[in-house]
Amino acid sequence: MKKVLIAGGLCGTTMLTAADKIKERCLTRNQEIHVKIQNLWETSYVTPGYDLIIEMFPFFEEEKCPVISGKPFISHIGEKALIEQIVNHLEE
Repeated sequence: MKKVLIAGGLCGTTMLTAADKIKERCLTRNQEIHVKIQNLWETSYVTPGYDLIIEMFPFFEEEKCPVISGKPFISHIGEKALIEQIVNHLEE
């Protein structure tokens, strides 16, 4: 099971919606994932061990796992392509 972190600020609803869309798409490809949402304004400590981090604003600089910008979830421009990029990455 792959572990995904969606990290942002006060865009909680957007992060929850993004998590649902990612989970839904992964299910169609029989991928098991666990998604955690984190408000970085509450705590910037990130538990290690994620397979992918999706950041809603530029924050991460030296993580050991891949970090992808989640801005398309905010603007909805390129959102479908981003979901495919995420799912493809998690299949690797």
